[in-house]
Amino acid sequence: MRRWFVGLICASLLGLIGCSKTIEFTGKTEDWQVECSVHPSDHVKAYTIAYIGKDSQAVENVSYSFMNSKNFNQSGTSETSSKNLKMSGKSTEETPYTDEDDFKLHIKWNDKEDTITVVKKD
Repeated sequence: MRRWFVGLICASLLGLIGCSKTIEFTGKTEDWQVECSVHPSDHVKAYTIAYIGKDSQAVENVSYSFMNSKNFNQSGTSETSSKNLKMSGKSTEETPYTDEDDFKLHIKWNDKEDTITVVKKD
């Protein structure tokens, strides 16, 4: 009986550790790289959007919005003018994490636009 109880405690602890694992998403195009993460145990989500394009013109008038995501619904703008623009955000989840395999990020800049597929990492 004691072995069974110890086994149950160990299995429960392993289950709790598994639930606290960070879930990561990533996406990339010729011009942009996106990294997102969700920390279910802390109820925190974060994202970083970085310009990686080779255009000699500075990136400006940027607007972005996450689409078709159950966890990321942010949108925003940046008035900064930079050749190495990086935008990020972090917030507390209002609802528990919902499993999803991918979602989209739509971004506009310098009279251009792109839609990036952001995929869950294994």
